[in-house]
Amino acid sequence: MNRRRGRGALAAALVALAVASGAARGDRLHLDGGGMIETDSWWFDGEMLVYANAEGTVGIARSLVLSIERTPPSGRPAPAAGDEGSGPAAGSVTVPVAVARLLQQGEDALRLRDYERAIDRYARALEVADPELQHPRVGSALALLAVGESERALAIVLDGLARDPHEPALLELLGDIRTRQELVPDALRAWRAAFERAPSDRLREKIETAERELHAGRDYELAMTAHFNLRYDGDVDGPLARSVIDHLERQYWRVAEALDHAPQQPVPVVLYPQREFRDVTRSPEWVGGIYDGKIRVPLGGLRRLDPRASALLDHELTHAIVHAKTRGNCPRWLHEGLAQRFEGKPLTRADHELVARRLARDDPQRWDAEEFSYPLALALTGHLESRGGLHRIVDLLEHLGQGTELDVALGQVYGLDYARLCREWRDAALASSTE
Repeated sequence: MNRRRGRGALAAALVALAVASGAARGDRLHLDGGGMIETDSWWFDGEMLVYANAEGTVGIARSLVLSIERTPPSGRPAPAAGDEGSGPAAGSVTVPVAVARLLQQGEDALRLRDYERAIDRYARALEVADPELQHPRVGSALALLAVGESERALAIVLDGLARDPHEPALLELLGDIRTRQELVPDALRAWRAAFERAPSDRLREKIETAERELHAGRDYELAMTAHFNLRYDGDVDGPLARSVIDHLERQYWRVAEALDHAPQQPVPVVLYPQREFRDVTRSPEWVGGIYDGKIRVPLGGLRRLDPRASALLDHELTHAIVHAKTRGNCPRWLHEGLAQRFEGKPLTRADHELVARRLARDDPQRWDAEEFSYPLALALTGHLESRGGLHRIVDLLEHLGQGTELDVALGQVYGLDYARLCREWRDAALASSTE
């Protein structure tokens, strides 16, 4: 099961943090001739700068804007005059138009999941901007995390925190990186510090999850290999833990070679007893495992790796590799379809009958509007594979990983959009059910 928490898909989460940390709010546009415009919304459109006011939007020539004074990166108010710590780093920062344009291009690239372009634009901004300006560091770290470059992101985050140890956006990113490194106490400290200065539901959920994880994992062992960081309950049988890591290493290459992608960072894996799995993940009883940036599976009580547990590990490992390849830009049905395919789950006769009934009853492209169905996700993925094999699905994942929207990616690989794919799938399923 691929579970997306709180912020939803990764790209949406990245843009949300980028906007929260650096979007224009109450910014001042300083004009040639001494004029000044205050606005909480502006953007570049070619050689024009467009800003919003009470009457609508107004465009002015970019050449008339000398500089842009932005609010602090976190959106927190600047200290009052005379407060300790006031100054350029704590208050608003005046940004030359050229730098503001690079920042806008970086934000646009994040929204489009064009992470290489975002990294480039933020890097250029860092080269020429005021060293105290944190927004390009935040954006650069977000884009680097999206492509799995945790170490490079960490260096940028630590550089920013050396300049301002209390910057909430960078503290949150530090927590995100530390939890990927299985340093949960460090992550928790960073998130708590960020929450003190910029409370949000997103941070609250991260803190609560980390607290549950830390409590559950206080006696956990840690095993590290080339591709996995495995933490497991001290009650889990030692030979079982070794069997899990050996199995994951074997399956890693099978899935990575099939999907033509190997994640750049080790995949975190946590093995829980049943009760602690439910406590940490807050998942319903029918959920057998979760991938939410970490593979989390309940294996407490087992003495050997049986076929059910092996299939569960294969399922969640596939989620991890698909997520890494597509950079979070993969529809749920394809995520779950591929995960079931690589765990070796077949479609039974009852599944085929369910598929035919659902597709005959509803608009085929809205088959998951009311209730998601794992058999239907597997069937739709299987239909897609029948149109050219797994290698064409890999091509589709490649396009999705470049930030391409699903309909556009389907058109580039298969020559159709999602609606037409679903109609074709329905026709094939109904024809098969009458044979």
